[in-house]
Amino acid sequence: MNKYKLRYLALIALISVGFANLQAQENEVVELDDLVVVGQYLQNDQINALKTPTPIEKIPQSLTILTSDLISLQDLTSLSGIADYVPGIIAGQGEGHRDDILFRGQKSTADFFVDGVRDDVQYYRPLYNVEQVEVLKGANALFFGRGGTGGLINRVSKTAQISTDFTAYKLSFDDLGERSLQIDTNIAIAPNAALRLNYYTEDLENHRDFYYGDNSGINPTLKLELSDKTTLNVSYENLDHERFIDRGIPSLNRAPVESFKDITFGEGSDPGNENLTTLSADIFKVSVDHKLDANTKLRLNYTNNDFDKLYQNFYAYDYKVEVENEMVSITGYRDTTQRKSTILSADIIGEKEINGLNHKFVIGIESIETTNNNDRYSSFFTTPTGGTPGSNARIAVKETLDIATEGNYYGENPYDIDTLIDDTHAELEITSLYISDEIALSDDLDFVIGGRLDDFELSVKDIKTPSNSATRKDKEFSPRIGLVYKAKSNLTWYASYSESFIPKSGGQYADLKGDKKDLDSDVYENTELGVKFDLDNGISVTAAYYDLRSVKPEFESEGVLNIEERSYKGYELQAIGNLTNKWFMSAGASIVNNANSLAEVPKNTFSLWNLYKFDDKLSLGLGLIHKGSTAGKGDVDLPSYTRIDAAAYYKIDNNLRIQLNVENVTNGLYFPNSYGTHQVTVGAPLHATLKFVGQF
Repeated sequence: MNKYKLRYLALIALISVGFANLQAQENEVVELDDLVVVGQYLQNDQINALKTPTPIEKIPQSLTILTSDLISLQDLTSLSGIADYVPGIIAGQGEGHRDDILFRGQKSTADFFVDGVRDDVQYYRPLYNVEQVEVLKGANALFFGRGGTGGLINRVSKTAQISTDFTAYKLSFDDLGERSLQIDTNIAIAPNAALRLNYYTEDLENHRDFYYGDNSGINPTLKLELSDKTTLNVSYENLDHERFIDRGIPSLNRAPVESFKDITFGEGSDPGNENLTTLSADIFKVSVDHKLDANTKLRLNYTNNDFDKLYQNFYAYDYKVEVENEMVSITGYRDTTQRKSTILSADIIGEKEINGLNHKFVIGIESIETTNNNDRYSSFFTTPTGGTPGSNARIAVKETLDIATEGNYYGENPYDIDTLIDDTHAELEITSLYISDEIALSDDLDFVIGGRLDDFELSVKDIKTPSNSATRKDKEFSPRIGLVYKAKSNLTWYASYSESFIPKSGGQYADLKGDKKDLDSDVYENTELGVKFDLDNGISVTAAYYDLRSVKPEFESEGVLNIEERSYKGYELQAIGNLTNKWFMSAGASIVNNANSLAEVPKNTFSLWNLYKFDDKLSLGLGLIHKGSTAGKGDVDLPSYTRIDAAAYYKIDNNLRIQLNVENVTNGLYFPNSYGTHQVTVGAPLHATLKFVGQF
């Protein structure tokens, strides 16, 4: 369906529902929750990613939960923004077309989940329909399977609410030209049924030449209480995304070339923008919860995903200063992915006393079937400067660098991007069995034990080079054990060991070339010690020490196997809660002992965010992010930086709040990440977002 027609129909439906709700609630008062009491709605002490809501103090690992209220107040619109304020994770560039998060220094494209279900296509995930975002650190294969080597992110979706009607909206404008609209409406259609519809649309702009984004999403959900024992949830989501790809600027002598901060090394002319990514997605989910008895329930989940993704871009891969000109070498490619997945799971979740010991358990099975078609095309320059026709060309750096208009260098038709270099069709089947048990050895001591068995089979058919076609099978067992000791009512100690793995095919299923089909999976082992402490004023503190060990088999030469083992150690500290009844604070810090051996990972990071409520009308926010110097991906070092953010909130009445978020108050120049030696991201300068948050 045409995306503009889809938006038009969605807005008509939302406005109609909104007016119906307004008429039904004309005698009611609907309050904005997130500022009624500071902290009351800003934090949650239960995580949902582990199959059932579990108190944080019962989890033997470091984790962070961000509620939708906190995300809104901080004006966090992406997972990279969330990474700025969560210790232990770092946002990478992702080639300008996808979420790219490093967990304790480890990167995998299989580290993203929605309601505990795998979401491993490469794209920028929106947050418009999120109830909370859960960040788990450490190896997490028990409930999630392959990936999750250093941690993972799980988004908990908003679902329909029985016996309540509301419509909420968020409208924002950024002084760089960005604007967005979100609407969230819920209707109780019967005593046992409700409909909820979340919708967003955004036009993206930023400080870089050519940049734009035109994204939308719609997510209707239905909840039915079929009986006092059985609940049905149905969800459909459609995403339609298009945005510019910016790969950043070159470096020289391992440092970003600061004089290039305003130059985009890409193609942005009309018609035919070549630096862009598009996504069309249809996601259908059904879940059923059925109580088997007072302490046991059965949960069935079905998810069907259909993703169509494209990204294509030109970027600088070399930079040299010559006698008369500063010259960059430009190359490019186009990549497409069509992926369909069907995911089925069944879980028995319960609590039972056996031989005098209380057991809280999860027993489950999961089946995944995925088809994945992927191809890649490289660029071909017909009239490059300083060389023969080929996949790259050299051009002089100018204040505005649009390679399609560089007629002096290329002629009227300088390039195409149609040289096929890769074409693969893959089929993936996974069957998983898992069990977890939390055993209360005493009133104060819990023993957590579990394991997962994955049967993984991947077949890759290489259309362009049939000799590279291959099949591999893996059977991996991933254990998890932990101890949780509640020393006092407000003090808990824990220790844990967990494992995860990544098959040699990686996370995107497109490559079994060479010896990959013959090598065992990479295995990651996480050992962790930590403490969780609640202060009297409401601040919750978590401190953790971890040792993450990777074991990677590789062939040094034909028939000669080498096992590469590495150990990454570090500390994480976070605190969240109320310093006073008017002052809410969230802080985090991370220290990585051997960061020098990890690309894109600083040794030290620190973040702090404050919300102070002066009265019933006015509140102020202040944030600080510090990132130590970093060895970027490639031969480049990124200097350390400190960014200060600020915010002001004014409550007009119980139904409307005006919010102003200011990022980079000091207008400092900084470089948050890089994807290569000459692909350094330029951080945004001082800019402000005005947001209207309301309900009716």
